[in-house]
Amino acid sequence: MARRSRKKQRVPSLSEDLIVEILSRVPYRSLCRFKCVSKSWLAICSDPDLRKKSPQTLSGFFCYSRHEDDDTNLHGLRFLNLSGRGRPLVDPSPPFLEGYEGPLFLHCCSSLLLWKVWRSSPFDPEYVVSNPATEKWILLPRPEARHPAPLVRLGFDPAVPSCFYVFMFVTSQYDGVSGVEIYSSETGGWIFRLSEWEDYTTLIHDTQTVFFNGTLYSTTTDLSLVSIDAEATTWRKISMPLNYIRDLNEDDGFIMHSQGRLYAMHIDFHNDNQLSVWALGTNGNEQWTLEHTANITQLLGRQHRSRYEFYILIATHPERNLIFFTGGLHGELMSYDMDKQEIHAICTLQEYFMAPCLPYIPCFVDWSLPLGMVTKS
Repeated sequence: MARRSRKKQRVPSLSEDLIVEILSRVPYRSLCRFKCVSKSWLAICSDPDLRKKSPQTLSGFFCYSRHEDDDTNLHGLRFLNLSGRGRPLVDPSPPFLEGYEGPLFLHCCSSLLLWKVWRSSPFDPEYVVSNPATEKWILLPRPEARHPAPLVRLGFDPAVPSCFYVFMFVTSQYDGVSGVEIYSSETGGWIFRLSEWEDYTTLIHDTQTVFFNGTLYSTTTDLSLVSIDAEATTWRKISMPLNYIRDLNEDDGFIMHSQGRLYAMHIDFHNDNQLSVWALGTNGNEQWTLEHTANITQLLGRQHRSRYEFYILIATHPERNLIFFTGGLHGELMSYDMDKQEIHAICTLQEYFMAPCLPYIPCFVDWSLPLGMVTKS
C-alpha cells in the first residue's frame, strides 16, 4: 500500500481588513482578551476606531471595596468584570483636578461616572463627568444657584451616546422636590424649572435611577415612579403595582431598563425569596403587567429560605431576559435567566460590599460639546 503524503495543508490567512471586520462585531470585553493573541492583534484591538464600532453591552459592575482605601484609590470604587474573573476592563479611578479637593463619587449611569469636587468647602461643590473607557472627563460649569444638599443624578443613554445630562433636584425644607436644574452637554449650560410633581414628592437618595428615551426615572418614598424629560417639559408620577407596594419599605423599590421597556422588580424574603417582575406599558400606557415570577430559594435547590438568606437586585441585561442580584448564604453575585429559569453563580463578593453594584456599559463615542468646552484626559 502506498504511503499517503503527509504534506501539511496550509491554512489560508485572513487579510487585515477581514480581521478588522470580524473584530468590529465582538463586544469590548472580547477585544480586551484578543489583545493577547499576537502583537498585530494587540495593535488592531487597541485602535480607537475599532472600539467605537464594537457592540457595547453590559461588561461588569462598579462596586465598593471592603478593604481600607490606600493612597492610590481614596474613593474605594472598583470594577468587577461580568465574568467575575480577570483583570478589570476599566479603571474607575477619579480624574485629578489640580487645586480641587475630592473627587467624591456620586452616581453612575450606564457608561459615565459623576463626581463632586470643591476648592474650599464641600458645601460649594462643582461637578465632573468622566468616561472610564476613554479616560476623558469634563468639569461642568457651575449651576445657576447654590442649593443645600441637592440630589444629583446623571442621565446618559448608550443609544444616543453623543450627549449626557445632569439632573440636580432642589428640595424644600420638607425634603420634597421643589425644582430641578438640568445640565446638557449639547448646550453646555444649565436650565431651571419649578417642580410639576405634587407637593411633598420625595426622591429616595440611595435608589438607582434609570435614563432612556431622553427621560429620567426614579422612585419616591411613597413607592411611586416619577419621571422627567431632559428639557423638564414633561413631569409624570405613576403608581407602582399594588402587590409591589404592599408591606414594603421605601428603599425596596427597584426599577431597571431592558430591551426598550421599564421594569419594576422585587424579591420578597418573607415569602422564600419570591421574585416578581412587572413591565410598564409603552406608548402612553401607564399600566403595569406582571411578566414573571420565580422562587429563588427553590431554584437554588432548597425548600425553605434560611434565616440569614436574602438577595439584593442590582441590574438587568440590556438585551436579554437576564437579572443580576447579590446575596445568598455565601455573599455571591448571581444571574437569573428568566427564559431558562436558571440561576448561575458568578463569583463570591468577599472583597466587595453587596450593594451598591452599578452596571457598566463601555462607550467610546466622542461627546458632542459646545464651542469652547474641551474634554480632558
